Amino acid sequence: MGTTTKGSNYAWAIAISCIAFYAVPLGFAANHSGLFLTPVIDEFGWSQTDASLYMSIQPWVQAIVTIFAGKIIAKYNPRWIMTAAMLVFSLSWIACAFFDAPWQWNIFGVLYGASAAFWMYIGTPTMVNRWFAKSNGTVIGTIGVFVSLFGAIMSPVVQGWISGMGWHTARIITGVIVLVIGAGVTLALLRESPEKMGVKPWGYDAAEADRAKSAEANVTEVKETSGLMRSEALKQPALWLLVLMAGMFVISASFVQQLSRYASTVDALGPEVGAMAVSVAMITSMIGKFGLGWISDHFGAKAAGIVAGVLGGGGAAVALISGDSAMIFYVGVALFGIGYSALNIVPPLTCQQAFGDKDYSSVFAVVATGLNVFSGFSALIYAQIFDITGSYAGAFWMNIVFYVLIIILALVIVPMGRRAWANK
Repeated sequence: MGTTTKGSNYAWAIAISCIAFYAVPLGFAANHSGLFLTPVIDEFGWSQTDASLYMSIQPWVQAIVTIFAGKIIAKYNPRWIMTAAMLVFSLSWIACAFFDAPWQWNIFGVLYGASAAFWMYIGTPTMVNRWFAKSNGTVIGTIGVFVSLFGAIMSPVVQGWISGMGWHTARIITGVIVLVIGAGVTLALLRESPEKMGVKPWGYDAAEADRAKSAEANVTEVKETSGLMRSEALKQPALWLLVLMAGMFVISASFVQQLSRYASTVDALGPEVGAMAVSVAMITSMIGKFGLGWISDHFGAKAAGIVAGVLGGGGAAVALISGDSAMIFYVGVALFGIGYSALNIVPPLTCQQAFGDKDYSSVFAVVATGLNVFSGFSALIYAQIFDITGSYAGAFWMNIVFYVLIIILALVIVPMGRRAWANK
């Protein structure tokens, strides 16, 4: 292929490959892990702790491996790395159908965490930022929509397979889907970089024009080839503030899994309202992922973070004061869904706009590592709040405070980070 100043349309094949290695394993398998707990416990008679311990092991292993994942992706061809990660995840997921001891599932948790270190948080923004000179946020947001879409469609389907054919068969089917689509499409379409193919990133011409016209475009839309190396970024307070922001996003996002339980503790709501609330949050999160990506492209990650903070915190407040009204509770949850959808949008785009593309994958690996560490504490934090207070009110207030802090951090991280390199 020849070089073109307009940018290569092959970038869209890269976007499809990101859907394959990111949205497919989450939407068809990983996000439905909870559906397998009850049948596994019923068959083997394990405690819930024994059956679900791998879910705690996974984020901790992921946090450790993420430290190295960014450097590995930067040094070697992501086509082979992501394909290998898909193979490890899908084959170990399938193997669980033949496991009959908790320690075997815990090994799966290790393999799951090690593979997810590459595809869950780092892979998509790294590849999109390499291949798209414009509209990075919209593309990342759209890819994120597929996670929610696949999850919403497949949840009842997977449950139907479990009920009709047994959890062993359902496990094999979902794993084979990830193996064929996730690994197959990644291997077929993913390529290392535009430079290696002799082309320019998509939107190259328009990005160059924006660079010439507007300093603001240089912040929000223009592909940067400069920035900070990881060793330099580690010395910047802005990076650690971004880690804190990402941590608050992931803890808040995990609160969605508590909504059903919360509603069951309120007599006027009940478990049916709680189940519907989770669906409402999932639906609005799809809107949020696309919308926040678009906002980041046109107004900057700072603006996207502020919007997420306002809607997330406002939604938590509305849900808290909804009282006996299911409708008001749904409104609050809907707003909260848009706020928590920022988890996979705002942190990676803030990282790019604050620290540039020079060593993006390695710098964002630091953020993703912190994110995984916070994620490992999420369930414990909510359990402790409820056990100590006997109520979820403290959890709502914690999320409101988190989103207020996110607004403040969104205002300072990008300007603070860019001052260290933008004028070099």
